Amino acid sequence: MKLKYYEIDEKKLLQEAKKGKRIAIKMPEGLQPYGYEILQFLKENGIDAIFLADSCYGACDFRKVEGIDRIVCIGEAEMPYLRRKYLPPVSFIEAFYEFNADFIGKALPYLEGNRIGLVSITPFIHKLEECKEYLEKRGYEVFIGRKSRRTKYDGQILGCDFTSAMQITSIIDSFLFIGDGMFHPVGLYIATKKPVVAANPISKEILREEITNAAAKIIKQRYAAMAKAMEAEKYGIIVTDKIGQHRLQLAKKILKLIEKKGKKGCIIMMDNIDEKVNYLGFDCYVSTACPRVAIDDADKFEKPVITPIELDIVLNEREWENYEFDQIL
Repeated sequence: MKLKYYEIDEKKLLQEAKKGKRIAIKMPEGLQPYGYEILQFLKENGIDAIFLADSCYGACDFRKVEGIDRIVCIGEAEMPYLRRKYLPPVSFIEAFYEFNADFIGKALPYLEGNRIGLVSITPFIHKLEECKEYLEKRGYEVFIGRKSRRTKYDGQILGCDFTSAMQITSIIDSFLFIGDGMFHPVGLYIATKKPVVAANPISKEILREEITNAAAKIIKQRYAAMAKAMEAEKYGIIVTDKIGQHRLQLAKKILKLIEKKGKKGCIIMMDNIDEKVNYLGFDCYVSTACPRVAIDDADKFEKPVITPIELDIVLNEREWENYEFDQIL
């Protein structure tokens, strides 16, 4: 079955959907317009399902759903360490995009040095070895970092986990990211401080300068949020009960630090961080949930919403020069 640019395995979808009696379908926002098509396909094959249309930031973005005994998540790879924690159980049907690795030849003039770190994201990860062979045949020494407990594949990065890249940062000259979108390569650049070239298999675009420019813009925005947060006296520390983003212990540690610095704070349980924070009476919020929220949705917030790492800078526990993206490891 084709969904936008991507393919999913229909046989596996039916196989996994038959593992429960009360089925729900969940998928990232980019695929949600195909919810009706998927539900109709299941119905034609004798399976009734409901569509969970809430946000889906990845395999971490799950919580218990009453009346459902199996969730089928389409378009994401599982987080192995959460496998036994999903309630109800979750089946993952990955979406993939087929492409010829030869297109990365367009990226070669942009790569620095001969030692290349190769990274990707779920829809394109199945072609990583083919891309590695392409580069090696042209004289490059190619490195792929090992997967973390939150990633299924070697070389896979998440917006909240750059472990596979961090493992090889010290031995490579630059990174080649195989995938679409800007968030992952920009986060990779900020996390590793190495040159990053992005090769998009769908559009065939090659980006490098755009990545450094976007990173500079994001850092400028984050510094503005931190500067505003320095004026805060009342901090709301946001915790979510989503299974792969739940960091209550970190929130408690943050609360102690805030109080130690002579400020006031409270822990807030909130699944969806939205404009509501503008009206809750706090001067600033520290989000321990998905690190992307504070960055991607910054324009929604009248009050600064910062990450735990940014709070350390605000409270003089970390130097401004040591800024990095928050990661859930």
